[in-house]
Amino acid sequence: DVGRPPAAVYMGSGMIACVQGAATAATAEDVAPAVPGSDDDEEEEPEAEGWPLDKMRAALAASAGGGSKGARQCAVVVTTGAMNPVHRGHVQLLHQAAQELERHKIFVVGAWVSPSHDGYVQPKCRSLNTVGLSADFRLEVARRSVSDDSLVDVGSWEATYRGRWPDFPLVVERLQHALGEIPEADALRGPNGNVQVFYACGTDHAAKCHLYFGMRPQNDIGVVVVPRTGDSVRKANPVKNVFVAQPAEGEVAALSSTLVRTKLQERDFDAVSRALSEDAARFLLHPTDEERARFREDFAKLRV
Repeated sequence: DVGRPPAAVYMGSGMIACVQGAATAATAEDVAPAVPGSDDDEEEEPEAEGWPLDKMRAALAASAGGGSKGARQCAVVVTTGAMNPVHRGHVQLLHQAAQELERHKIFVVGAWVSPSHDGYVQPKCRSLNTVGLSADFRLEVARRSVSDDSLVDVGSWEATYRGRWPDFPLVVERLQHALGEIPEADALRGPNGNVQVFYACGTDHAAKCHLYFGMRPQNDIGVVVVPRTGDSVRKANPVKNVFVAQPAEGEVAALSSTLVRTKLQERDFDAVSRALSEDAARFLLHPTDEERARFREDFAKLRV
């Protein structure tokens, strides 16, 4: 997989900039909310634009019906990455994170994979001399891969942001802000009164970005580190809202985007179906004429 070096190192209460090549990430100032009465505020944005809510709302309704609201906090989880393309390992990472949080009586009602912006992915893929699929294509594959998952959905805000690519702390904050504007926001609030959002990631990313020290626990933003079997893992720190999940097991634990691209070139429908979903495999290996025309460059890159 294409790794994701941070454009900023997150150190609990804020971000420390660090140079990561030519690509520059957007900052919070670049994505400031519209000022009421300004030209930017003339058209009201769709509700939680870029973050589908149907699955989360169904889970919230189910949790309320089961009487769990008073016994457990509710929260959402998000993960970012190139997802070039997405696979079940990305999705399972969110499920592992949710299971760990629920052991601590934090009920996860929503989860999103958030494929990264082309401004990050394309230069990185060029530097590695590997295929870089477009943001629109990666989003399409991701949606088809999670369509039958009752928890995980696809966030498009990051991939479709107009401007410099937004790094993961900004994506987390934007999700928190978007959910804070919906009618169900009160059901999602953590101990400090904010919508509770956890960022899920692997051990390398957590160590590189100092996430074992937390993100912004005072703002109800936490971290769940999801290791692979055999990874060196640091201790959880619940006081800082940092948790460490169990690794995934079985075939899903060995998946990578590189492996998926290899199976695509081999036209191995069964392997791609197991790695993503049958619908995603059909789209990737047997696109309709309309689909092929829409994503001509991406299919050419995959040589399918």
